[in-house]
Amino acid sequence: MLILRRKAGEAIWIGDNIKVTILANDEGGVRLAVDAPKEITILREELLNAMRVNKDAAAEEAPPEALLAALPQLAARSEE
Repeated sequence: MLILRRKAGEAIWIGDNIKVTILANDEGGVRLAVDAPKEITILREELLNAMRVNKDAAAEEAPPEALLAALPQLAARSEE
C-alpha cells in the first residue's frame, strides 16, 4: 500500500491513464476527482460491499424453477 500526502489541487497518476486529483480536504473528508477511461469501473467501497451482499443473498435463494414448482402446493394450502 502506498500512502501519500497531497494538498488540494495536487494529483497522482495510476499507470498511464488514471488521474486522481484532490479537490478539497475538509474536516469530514476528502473530495477526489478520478479521471479514467470509460471501460474502467470506479465504485465507492460501500457500494461494492452492498453489491457483494446482494449477490450473496441472491445465491442463497431458490432458483426460479423451484419457486414455480412450489406454486401449486402453495395454492392448494391456501384453499384448505
